[in-house]
Amino acid sequence: MPPTGVRVGVVSWNTAAELDRCLASLPAALQGLDAEVVVVDNASGDRSAEAAEHHPGVRIVRSPVNVGYARAMNLALSGTGAPVLAAVNPDTVLPAGSLATLVQRLLARPGAGLVAPRLVDLDGGTQHSAYRFPSPAVSLATTLPVRVQGGRLGRRLGLEAAGPPRAGDVDWLVGAVHVIRAAALGGRPPYDERWFMYGEDIELCWRLARDGWHRRYEADVVVPHEGNVAGAKAWGGRRTERWLATTYDWYARDRGRFAARRWAAANTSACALVAARLAATGRRREAVPLARLAGVHGRAIARIPIPDPSPPEAPDPATGAGDDR
Repeated sequence: MPPTGVRVGVVSWNTAAELDRCLASLPAALQGLDAEVVVVDNASGDRSAEAAEHHPGVRIVRSPVNVGYARAMNLALSGTGAPVLAAVNPDTVLPAGSLATLVQRLLARPGAGLVAPRLVDLDGGTQHSAYRFPSPAVSLATTLPVRVQGGRLGRRLGLEAAGPPRAGDVDWLVGAVHVIRAAALGGRPPYDERWFMYGEDIELCWRLARDGWHRRYEADVVVPHEGNVAGAKAWGGRRTERWLATTYDWYARDRGRFAARRWAAANTSACALVAARLAATGRRREAVPLARLAGVHGRAIARIPIPDPSPPEAPDPATGAGDDR
């Protein structure tokens, strides 16, 4: 490892217990790497910053207002010459050697810009966290019979029915743990601050892909991840709508508004078709959420804006973001 080592960034918003657990796991996860850990607290009201103070060697930055996830994580990962940056959510529990292994895998592959582990629930169930970039084809494939989705086509399109992918290159990875080659960023911050929260992980992977860097899924490095801790506190059941609005905005900005509308139409059709199929077979309880989701996608068709470089209006800072993957 070069002497400058690794910068680990963690963003907290009202996640004191989870943050304490995460920071306690970091020394063993880093396994002796030369690392510095910076926690940015997004104006928490639950003593998250105080929880971080109990961990030796952790630098704490207290933001007077909630600036959102991307801006806070960029702050945590800024001002360092470290060749490797690790963005870690506070609701992860990092097993011994896990971060050290991810850093070693990144540095062993000169073409890799980012690596990420397999995320699992706290009870061990795998979370689907490696995906193909969104497209109408991927959306419409979810209407195929489950046996088809679970086969070769589903694996090629990264469908959840096919299970987690094998280790190797993927399109994009959920940002609960991102280990990033600093040189791959081209002098830019890791995450796009256009969005208060959500979208920054897929945008980073899209940018790395555009610049020729690989994004790798390390299936044998397993990290427990509670998931959606801060998001549930901030937005409750509206989390999916918020994620979709941000993702549509990214899609429209980087692929064009007409392409985004085609994707929204494919999503609307897919949700409506599967909901109708479930209702027709007596599974109305499963059909209702999908029918509602079809409405969310349908409304997006008309609302997708012309891409705008200025950030959209952020939610009330009092209800903002720490981690929510």
